[in-house]
Amino acid sequence: MPWIFATCLFQVWCAIGLFVVRLDGSPRYAMWCNVLPGLLNVILDYVFIFPLGMGVRGAALATFLSCMVGGGMVMAYLVWFATTLKIIKIKISRKSLMLTIRNIGYQCRIGISALLGEATMGVLMLMGNLMFMRYMGDNGVGAFSIACYYCPFVFMIGNAIAQSAQPIISYNYGLDERIRVVATERLAIITAIACGVLVTLAFNLFPDMMVGLFLDRHTEAAEIAVAGFPLYSIAFIFFIFNLTAIGYFQGVEKVLPSIVFALLRGILFLIPSFIILPAILGNNGIWLALAASEILTSVSIVSYYFFKRRKEKCCVA
Repeated sequence: MPWIFATCLFQVWCAIGLFVVRLDGSPRYAMWCNVLPGLLNVILDYVFIFPLGMGVRGAALATFLSCMVGGGMVMAYLVWFATTLKIIKIKISRKSLMLTIRNIGYQCRIGISALLGEATMGVLMLMGNLMFMRYMGDNGVGAFSIACYYCPFVFMIGNAIAQSAQPIISYNYGLDERIRVVATERLAIITAIACGVLVTLAFNLFPDMMVGLFLDRHTEAAEIAVAGFPLYSIAFIFFIFNLTAIGYFQGVEKVLPSIVFALLRGILFLIPSFIILPAILGNNGIWLALAASEILTSVSIVSYYFFKRRKEKCCVA
């Protein structure tokens, strides 16, 4: 645990620093800041766990060292290679400090929806484990844990699309280039839907293989997971779409809608879905809870979009 907690410092630094590196015009370098530490982590995991016999502590130490390397790469870029977004000396005048505080507050306000998006994963795992334990016992929790292993990969896809489009959207929004904003968001939505379809197909076509990576296929937990994956995957098209749409609202400074939709998918729809659907549909209802929450959120986002569009047309008329 001490090594894992120490890792958080570098993870936070990388999350912020890599965003700056991409905005500075070096997405390829940002990619290598992820790839190289990831490969190093794999190698160090093997060395520390097996040849050196350090067990779980070795795995934690490998993660710490890998993230430290990634953080070092980000810092090196910002200090020596940045072209536009360079590190500068902090101004300590009263006006500068007040402007800094104002900007930090503004960033926090815009970023609340991203925070809620991350929190959704925690709520999903907590409610899923509680419901599976209640209805299906330890084997159900074991099956759901496999789904939880894959869920961050789905989140990663949606988050990547949203974060890639966000700087382009916000930049052109600032220039009042609305046509470019709409074109970028359209491309992001199409990409999100396409990726959602591919992930859903993988969960429907290869559930045995995906579950078999973690559990003996002949165990009861594995049988539950294989049967549940197709139901669980119904959520993924809407899951990725919602992340992309919320990222768009952040990019055009629509703070309130982004927060509301993040709350809907993370708490207001998700928790009731986990409580109500199992009572109606039995065990299948637990697998469908995420899909119900994401579908309701997608309907809310699309309804809001058409409502605003209709309202703007009426104002023009």
